[in-house]
Amino acid sequence: MADDNGMPAPGLRITGKTRLYGIVGDPIVQAKSPEIYNHILNAEGRDTVLVPIHVPASRFEEIFPVLLGLGNLDGLVITIPFKERVLPYATGLRTTGRLVGAINALRREPEGGWTGDMFDGMGLAGVALDLGAELAGASAQIVGAGGAGQAIAFSLAQHGIGQLTVTDIDTSKAESLARRVTAEYPACDARTGVADLAAIDLLVNATPIGMDPNDGLPLAIDGLKAGTRVIDIAPRGEPSALLSAAAAAGCIHADGTPMVVAQARAVLAFLQGEAPDR
Repeated sequence: MADDNGMPAPGLRITGKTRLYGIVGDPIVQAKSPEIYNHILNAEGRDTVLVPIHVPASRFEEIFPVLLGLGNLDGLVITIPFKERVLPYATGLRTTGRLVGAINALRREPEGGWTGDMFDGMGLAGVALDLGAELAGASAQIVGAGGAGQAIAFSLAQHGIGQLTVTDIDTSKAESLARRVTAEYPACDARTGVADLAAIDLLVNATPIGMDPNDGLPLAIDGLKAGTRVIDIAPRGEPSALLSAAAAAGCIHADGTPMVVAQARAVLAFLQGEAPDR
């Protein structure tokens, strides 16, 4: 927008001095992060913007190193499907990123190199609590053992989840995650497969299923009871098939939008060098 003299209207202003953050994914059109992050950055008066960057998965290893070479790029947010593939490009890993084996944020260090960490779990636990879930001693089912699912599993265990069931089309991924969660948090009974949905307190879809309006359910939801909190981490304008089914069952539910908002401030603090390791 511009005024009658052709000058930019008050608000977001980009000049040659503006620093860049990017969000990298394939696809990227569904990302709500640019709106959320730029609202925060603008409100804080920072001369930095976050832009969407579509990197085709088939060309990731070709394109990503070039991105890191941009002189005015200070950080990247990483989304599906690159949270594990980006690991080799991190010259340093913080605790959660190391435990999970995947990252969703990279920051440029003043002395050179890039440090990575994972924030998905922090956002999910916050959303679950906001929905009224009692996490301590509760039972949860996670669908998906990729980067987001792993971060969520560790975060829920940290919050005292008593029983955690993980399912993934790659059973070895689910088994590895369950073992690592139990090793790190022995009080959490982490297992694989599909739990009795009538007996769980929290159901989380951490897969890309639901990002496309034509997607079906990520798992059969027979037995889902009204008291179960349901979260589909994909941020979408319309309810996914899972959230529609959850609403029909009377479940309190949410998509990934509140999770993105909860993460945004934590990720920005990390990118700006202000967040302690966790």
